[in-house]
Amino acid sequence: MSLPRAVERLGPWWRRHRRRLLELWAVGVVASVIVTAASAVGYLEGMQARALDLVMRLAGDRLVSDVVVVAIDEAAFEALGQRQPLPRDYLAQLVRGLQRAGAAVIGLDVSVAAATTEAADGALAASIRGFAGDDGVSRVVLVSGAVPGAGPLADPALLQVAIRGSPDVPQDADGLIRRVALLVPGAGALEPAFGLAVVARLGGMSRAALAQGLAAGGGLRLPVTRRGRLDPTGAPLDIRPDELLRINFVGRPKSFLTIPSQTVAALAAEHADVPHDNPLRGRIVLVGATFAESRDFFATPYGTLPGVEIHANVAHMLLTRSFIRRSGWVASFGLEVLAVLVAGVVLVVVRPGRATLLCVGGTLLVGLPASLLLFQRGGYWVDFLLPTLVTCALGLVSSVLERRRFRAAFGRYVSKEIVAQVLAESPALSGERREVSVLFSDLRGFTTLSETTPPERMAALLNEYFDVMTAAIFRYRGMINDFIGDAVMAVFGAPLADRDHALHAVRAALAMDAALEELNAKWKEQGLPLFRMGIGIHSGEVFAGNVGGRSRVKYTLIGDAVNVGSRVEGLNKELGTTILLTEATLAHLGARVTTRDCGAREVKGRAQHVHVFELLALVGDDDPMRPQGDETS
Repeated sequence: MSLPRAVERLGPWWRRHRRRLLELWAVGVVASVIVTAASAVGYLEGMQARALDLVMRLAGDRLVSDVVVVAIDEAAFEALGQRQPLPRDYLAQLVRGLQRAGAAVIGLDVSVAAATTEAADGALAASIRGFAGDDGVSRVVLVSGAVPGAGPLADPALLQVAIRGSPDVPQDADGLIRRVALLVPGAGALEPAFGLAVVARLGGMSRAALAQGLAAGGGLRLPVTRRGRLDPTGAPLDIRPDELLRINFVGRPKSFLTIPSQTVAALAAEHADVPHDNPLRGRIVLVGATFAESRDFFATPYGTLPGVEIHANVAHMLLTRSFIRRSGWVASFGLEVLAVLVAGVVLVVVRPGRATLLCVGGTLLVGLPASLLLFQRGGYWVDFLLPTLVTCALGLVSSVLERRRFRAAFGRYVSKEIVAQVLAESPALSGERREVSVLFSDLRGFTTLSETTPPERMAALLNEYFDVMTAAIFRYRGMINDFIGDAVMAVFGAPLADRDHALHAVRAALAMDAALEELNAKWKEQGLPLFRMGIGIHSGEVFAGNVGGRSRVKYTLIGDAVNVGSRVEGLNKELGTTILLTEATLAHLGARVTTRDCGAREVKGRAQHVHVFELLALVGDDDPMRPQGDETS
């Protein structure tokens, strides 16, 4: 189909739905502004964090080799006699073993603040001092607060050659660790995070150079791994003191190559065979406790991780520059508006009860895979949550507006129970074929009375008459389709399907006749003449739905069944009857009614004759909706 023809076909649809579409789009844009603003001020931070958690978990684990974890595990803790603090001579063994294996930098994520024996402390101090780079600075990084106030580890010379980093990582409100502060306030100065300190030392920074760089502000030149190769000269990295950086976790526990500490300790022996091509050579190696009694475990989006693995994730992220790249508010707002445009069309085309679910589900089905793909390809985080929230809000507002519109349109024509049921079932009000029973009634003698009665009095009488007729029709699930002078048109079986539509129409007709008798008794006391009623009922298939122009739409019945019902009502005057049924209606009732056959009759506007029957009574009627005391049958 050519574009001009497609546009031409869309023209009538656009003219029909333009007002509602523009209304929905306007609501959606307002919702987008509110959601974007709420996100900008952090009001949605918790929800957005969990959305990113989901995408990270779906992205799967990544295999990395630039950072290795040496785990002081349960077996090692058992072999050490379950002593805490951990023996310093054992830590010294680990440092020597890693030095022999060719580790580039060692991060010792173990507190040594409490002094032990002088010999053990001295052994650790010597191993730290002995693993120095060409600049004379130790390639062992300690955690802040790890150096005690006395003993060999507090030697000023050692403090000068060992870089320290803060092991602290903040918890979010839900108790999970998702972010890291690269700069942490320390004793009179900013301290680097432990992972940052390790990467800085890999780049050859001394303690003094790192402190000077942090004090100066701006960027730190840190090494970077590009395509698996380390560039020691690196590139500047802008670090702000007030920034909490989202950690791009590589995966679940033990996603990093993890080597038991007992294996590394064995390498410290002079006679130990250390292969040149081993997984520790040239790597950042972080040493930390993973045994249960260390209590060094934290909740993360990937479950519980030992602290050393969290620091490994930070170091890897800094080394590879694999930061999470967030889309700005402009891009987010644009995606929300795009979602609004599509959702607006869906809400107009699809039934209200399903449209909101379809909009929200569709946004998720498109947004989540797209966010996942962008995250896997380049670490880009395009938040699928915000468009989803906007479409959800738009759907809810649309539902409220639709309910108000429906109540305004139908509240006068059907009972409250039917209104509630229609709202719950959401039938196709735009139009569908229905099997219904149509009821037409006319009040005999009322037109003559109007010639001698003031209009105000006639209006009051009509209102009183319509009140009781409406109540009778509503009682049996009927809908008032129209008032025409003193005539009433009602339908049973629309807008809600009703398999007993014919029976309900007959019961309503009998109730209307009984109600008129009561009105006649009342009006007789007021000096008014007696009135008679004619009712015609026909059953058949009609088109039921909203029909109208751009400025006014009405729920209407279209079809031959409507015309027949109207003509059958007119036969009452000719036959001297009150309630007439067609053969089609009688077929739905079977033996439940007593009737008199009035034969096939010619009706205006129809070539075929219509077989009609006078309704005399219902047989054995156990009407649950008849008010007590009403013996109409």
